[in-house]
Amino acid sequence: MTFNRRAVKTARLTLRSLKPSDYPLWFDALVNRVPLQSKWDLGPVEPEKCTPADFIHLIKRHKEMAKKDDWYFYGVFENHTGQLIGHVDFDIFSRNTHQFANFGYQLYNRHWGLGYGQEAAAAGLKIGFKQLKLNRLEAAINLDNHKSIRLVKAIGMEEEGIKKRYWFENGKWTDHLIYAANPEHLGLKPNNPF
Repeated sequence: MTFNRRAVKTARLTLRSLKPSDYPLWFDALVNRVPLQSKWDLGPVEPEKCTPADFIHLIKRHKEMAKKDDWYFYGVFENHTGQLIGHVDFDIFSRNTHQFANFGYQLYNRHWGLGYGQEAAAAGLKIGFKQLKLNRLEAAINLDNHKSIRLVKAIGMEEEGIKKRYWFENGKWTDHLIYAANPEHLGLKPNNPF
């Protein structure tokens, strides 16, 4: 199934797929990050790892994964400056009778503290339910990632509990706190299986 993946605008942000002309914005977003601000952060990327060829390959990979209905990426762009400031993504776990995905979000560290993360994640929920026709979005969060927990609570996701040894990261299986949302959390009708 092909989905109508159009850009979504909020008061300050636009969420959309990357396109080849975004290369300078992508390069700036990765190379000009400030040094690590927390253990959840991603610091600057070396310029030689951010070539135009790398970017075209990335876009191609995004398109292939979306075509297979495996994973979807939306860049988060600031409306005023046009800068790429983060992203939201959807890792499709199951379709058919479940229609559910892991919901990820990241705001690049130069743009922290302005409320953009919450604005982008709230828009991401709408994309998941309206455009991708999902019926359940889960955010799997490390138990001590308090900023991410505050964010999902602020956008109306509900805590469901801890999944033990749920995610393999940093060389080991780790427990994650699960927050979830359904279309009804946003006042939307549920999406039926297809």
